[in-house]
Amino acid sequence: MCCYKEKPEKLKTEHVIDPEGDKKLRLYLSLGAVGLAAVLVGIGCIFVPITKLYDVGGVGRFILRAVLIIVMAAVYYCVHELVHSYVLKRLTGITAKIVFEKYHAHCVSDTVFTLKGYLIYCFAPVIIIGVVLLILNIVLPDKFFWQVYIIQIINIAGAAGEFYAAYMLIKEKKELAIQDDGVKLTYWT
Repeated sequence: MCCYKEKPEKLKTEHVIDPEGDKKLRLYLSLGAVGLAAVLVGIGCIFVPITKLYDVGGVGRFILRAVLIIVMAAVYYCVHELVHSYVLKRLTGITAKIVFEKYHAHCVSDTVFTLKGYLIYCFAPVIIIGVVLLILNIVLPDKFFWQVYIIQIINIAGAAGEFYAAYMLIKEKKELAIQDDGVKLTYWT
């Protein structure tokens, strides 16, 4: 079972993870994402020197490469939310709304997940897109490594909030009901 029809009555204690409302948590998650990105850059340098990113043969080509990375990041962002929406539809039959507000997009649904269902929903985009990007990094020539790998860094480091939420939920070691409105996560124990 991946979700409940509604929050089980026996689960009474409510907990909220709200990075928008908790500036300290938002700071920690941001620092965690930056730290994770730095580690991933270091790992990438083991395989292909970062100088390959800048070694393009002129300013025009460098600007073109930068624009390409920005476009790829925008496409990634949309695909990430579409994967969330698709997974939610497969798990529950419910179609999620994708909402664009402020500086981010998110899926909106009233679904109440079990822990297993939430972890599937939460990490599906990171895993699916991560595997696709890994395959691209393997099959494409080295000159394209950093363009693809930067999107992989965004994929993994951008999941800092998901990693934190998963950690908090798994450490409960109790039956949980979880609702994620795309901005804050509410769970009951």
